[in-house]
Amino acid sequence: MQALVLGASRVGLSLIHRLLEKSWEVSLVDPDAELFVNKHHLDIRATDGVIIDQDILREGNIEEMDAVFAVSESENQNLMASQIACDIFNVKQVITRVYQSDDYHLFDDYGFVSISSPDLTVDAIINALEDDTSKNDEVGSCLSNVFGHDIEFTLVDLSNDFVGAKIREVEDTDGRHIFAIVRHEHFILSLPTTKLEKGDKLVLATKKS
Repeated sequence: MQALVLGASRVGLSLIHRLLEKSWEVSLVDPDAELFVNKHHLDIRATDGVIIDQDILREGNIEEMDAVFAVSESENQNLMASQIACDIFNVKQVITRVYQSDDYHLFDDYGFVSISSPDLTVDAIINALEDDTSKNDEVGSCLSNVFGHDIEFTLVDLSNDFVGAKIREVEDTDGRHIFAIVRHEHFILSLPTTKLEKGDKLVLATKKS
């Protein structure tokens, strides 16, 4: 099977490794594709260029691909590239990384599958986070009533695997959310673009039924 990954992002790197483990032939298109491939010692084909450029996509052999994965950091380019893959190159399986998780399924009508960023972390990040909390990495927890709702806040140590990742890339979608970070004894409310640092503790918020 052949796959074309569009975007040399952190998710793109994880996806490439997962596809190679499954013995897929993988190609990458990104403005810095060759630099990215050399840096991470990847045995894949690299094509430098913008992922919405049809000539660049042809150079990346999009017409021969069984699947295209648009996982760059630009939601607009991911959507445009996916539509090009479907409408112009007739790729049968196209999966797109988007960030507007509230309404991302609206894009499914365009002929490709759109997945919100937390889901597109190739489930390894979420599974690892769940594994961490089950291995007694929990530092502490408390139950608070917020506007009539019981919310449990749990403090867990950050795994070294997630250092440098953004909150939106490691958000736990199984009923828990990263509410804040404790960093050097400072309490920091989380933002999707907040980068995690070594030694951080995550404050997970869970609504109790």
